[in-house]
This record gives sequence, C-alpha cells and structure tokens, in this order.
Amino acid sequence: MEPPPEGYRATCPRCGFQIRRRKPDSRSRTLALALGALILYFPANIFPIVETEYWGMKTTTTIFQGIKGLYQQGNYLVGSLVFTTSILTPGLKILGLIFLCLTLNWPRWQKFRTWVYKIIQFIDPWNMLEVTLLSLLVAVAEIGKIATVHPGAGVFSFGAVVVLTIGATVTFDPRLVWDAGRRAHDTDPSK
Repeated sequence: MEPPPEGYRATCPRCGFQIRRRKPDSRSRTLALALGALILYFPANIFPIVETEYWGMKTTTTIFQGIKGLYQQGNYLVGSLVFTTSILTPGLKILGLIFLCLTLNWPRWQKFRTWVYKIIQFIDPWNMLEVTLLSLLVAVAEIGKIATVHPGAGVFSFGAVVVLTIGATVTFDPRLVWDAGRRAHDTDPSK
C-alpha cells in the first residue's frame, strides 16, 4: 500500500477533527518562536518585574534582585525555586529548542534529541509559575494608598518568553528528529 501524499489530511469519523500526517513548517516555526523567545529573554531579566510603592517610597525589583533578596533573608529554597523557574529553565529550554531545530539533519544523536524534547515538554508549564506568583502578590498586596504593587515591564517580556517557548514546543514535530537517520539508513550502500 502506498503512503498518503505529504499534504494529505484525514478526518476523524467520530469527532470530525482534521488529522495531518505532519505538522506543516514545523522546523521553521519552532525556530522562529524560539529565536523570538531568546530576544525577549534578556529584557525579561533586565527590566523590573515588579514595582512597589509603600508609604510613598517607590522601588523596582528585577528577577536577579528578588533572588538575591531571598538568599539574603535565608530563603534558600524559595530563591532556588525562583532561580530555576525564572532564569535557568527558560534559558535552557530556548537553547534546547534551537539545538533541536539546527541539528535535525544530523543522522546521529536521535535518542539524545528525543530526550531533550521530552524534558522540554515536561518543564514547559512550570515556567509560568513566576507570572502566577506575581499575579497573586499583586492581588493580595494591593492596599490602596498605603501600598501598591504593579507588574513591571519585565513581567510582560517574561510572559511573552513563556508563551513563545510553549508555542515552539507545540509546533515542533518530534518525528523530524528521526528523519535524518532514516534517510541515512535508506541511502547506506552496505545494507
């Protein structure tokens, strides 16, 4: 039996959902989203993530300053959690997605690249923890004229980084990881 053509779409008889053989333009979409996240990663860590005003005194705090303050207060566990979810995993996830896109034509390391993709899928939702905690802080700490807490410019960049990396993970077709190995195996004259 001959396989269906590349653009073939099947329809599920039960729910009517369109089933595609492959995700269209997976590599280019994933790479574009990952590069967009890489660009926004720097403002997310440089600009203030929260702006507070308490009894007329305004302060701004970046992610690094927040982590430093947590460590100085002895909150090592929370500081490590914020560092991991706000700086380490987004950066590694962006680099991992770019690595996957740039090495798809390599016929080796398929298992390693599949492992990288599975780790990215696992940690993907955890990066929204920072934005969720900030929104809870704003809701709890808003006391009118005594104290106000507002999200800073960094939180919008960080939220965009999270959305772009989730989009990049969703648009990546993991079957592409194994295509180069299959092509190399099919063209191998010694088989």
